[in-house]
Amino acid sequence: MSLAVYDGTAKGANARFIEDARRSTWVPQTVAEQALRRLEKSDPLLELTWNLASGSVYVEQVGLEAASVILTESPDAMAKLIGATAVSDEGRHSSVFAYYAERVGGAVAPPAEPIVDLSKGLLTMEYPAARMLCHTLLEGFAADEFFWFIRGLRSTGLSDIYRLVRRDESRHVGLGMYYATRGTGLASVQALSPEDLLNAEEFVVKYSDLDVIDALLTRLIPELSPGSVSRWMRYRHEKRMNMIFQVRSDRQDLIRYRKQHPAFA
Repeated sequence: MSLAVYDGTAKGANARFIEDARRSTWVPQTVAEQALRRLEKSDPLLELTWNLASGSVYVEQVGLEAASVILTESPDAMAKLIGATAVSDEGRHSSVFAYYAERVGGAVAPPAEPIVDLSKGLLTMEYPAARMLCHTLLEGFAADEFFWFIRGLRSTGLSDIYRLVRRDESRHVGLGMYYATRGTGLASVQALSPEDLLNAEEFVVKYSDLDVIDALLTRLIPELSPGSVSRWMRYRHEKRMNMIFQVRSDRQDLIRYRKQHPAFA
């Protein structure tokens, strides 16, 4: 492994992202304790919040693992600097959810099998560009999911945590999309074979069960109509995929293929 070199300038969009990361620093235990002050022991969502917080501990760990590998794989110094902010963020996210879950349920619940499989799949991907895309797309789904959790979990205080975490996750999506479509990661995204690109998306969709998320949020927010959240999240995902397709010479072929083979069943 050799030292990465700077390619271009640290000014512009990269500098804005990094400055936002610096301003977003907060103390996990303090944030968790403030959130817990809003939670009553008689709250009917008590068990749900414990399960959600516990699951989020491990999901954020997956993000931390992926960001760490991406950081070591990054071919340029600016990408490493950006990746370092994501590693710091994901560690803070996992910690704040752990503090919350331990106070509510006495311990963090064990990880679900799909989360374990997600972690293994991300870490064993052959191509760094595919791993980077998967991480970005997964962060996109997480940020969109958290948007609704902020509305549906106000009584538990967990919404306050999701609000802070979502800001970081949204920045990660912006960083990933910028890197893949306009930054130094563009060439590697363009070099991915169509099969590897579509397989990366298929992997993400496999571990993003929008129907389950939709059913949960419809229960938390009764005014939502069934299917509205999943449709919105699919729309947001399609926008991100279209941005990726636009930088490839085979974009029309990819678009036609996906129309005939939708990513979501």
